[in-house]
Amino acid sequence: MRRTGPLKLKESFLTFLIFAIIGFGAVGFAQTASAVSLKPSSLIEGNVITLGHVFSGLDDRKSGKVLGPAPRPGQDMVLNARTLMRVAIALDLPWRPHSNADQVVLSRAATVVSPSAIQDALSDALKAEGIDGPFELAISNSPGEIVLPYGENDTLEVESISFDNDQNRFKAVISAPSKDNPIIREHVSGLVQRLVEIPVLRSATKNGTVIRARDIDMVAVRTRTLNHDTILQPEELIGMTPRRIVLAGNPVKENDVQAPQVVSRGELVVMTFQRGALTLTAQGKALENGAKGDVIRIVNANSSRTLEARVTGDGEVQVESF
Repeated sequence: MRRTGPLKLKESFLTFLIFAIIGFGAVGFAQTASAVSLKPSSLIEGNVITLGHVFSGLDDRKSGKVLGPAPRPGQDMVLNARTLMRVAIALDLPWRPHSNADQVVLSRAATVVSPSAIQDALSDALKAEGIDGPFELAISNSPGEIVLPYGENDTLEVESISFDNDQNRFKAVISAPSKDNPIIREHVSGLVQRLVEIPVLRSATKNGTVIRARDIDMVAVRTRTLNHDTILQPEELIGMTPRRIVLAGNPVKENDVQAPQVVSRGELVVMTFQRGALTLTAQGKALENGAKGDVIRIVNANSSRTLEARVTGDGEVQVESF
């Protein structure tokens, strides 16, 4: 069914071919030397090979002389120099090989149903069975492309399909070009691989770079390949920074990112104390790095007292006392 490599014309068939031609009367079949030449290749649309598929410069009667059956749709047949010489001698044609490299490749025209068309038909059938959400198929016994005779429609239909929801496996029967005209019928099975869209970074991002919405792409990945701590929503990435470099396109885990540090160890910060309508400020020195919301240790620059403070912004902390 699928395309294979070139087929060599068998010796028994050659013998039959030559004697059949002679039997039909090769006498008086000679052609002027200047008119006959070898065709390096021919595309055959019908069921038989004619002399016109092999040689050019023949009149219509001679060109239509049948030599034998054509290859199967989508397959090739190679006539080598020895075979061609036998045909020319049998038919008294004024042609001889120039070298042993002379050959003719005869290709049978065909209609091809692509693997993607098979995938699409099965996907549509599974959706009709009630499978929702994004998914992709892994066909365990895929026929690859389906090769039909030339002139047929490049279509197929799903005759029947069943789905095991617990195992996420399916079985189906497909027919091409249709259920009413099943020239090719295949039994296929495989796995339904569920997909989920997750946020990934558009480019490699290092620590200290704050991730913005414009830095994120959404990609579909197989659910079974995700770790339990993979970040699934873009909002969980926005405003964060990588702990170390995160590569573009990779799933991001919760431990791969952190809130960006807005206070650095040794930095002078503004301490704010608030009680009701009373607000006091003083200067302090950070003893630790801190991201927004972190609780870090601060030294009051006036009293040299060490306090705990919550980071509220860039160079700003809030304390409960001075």
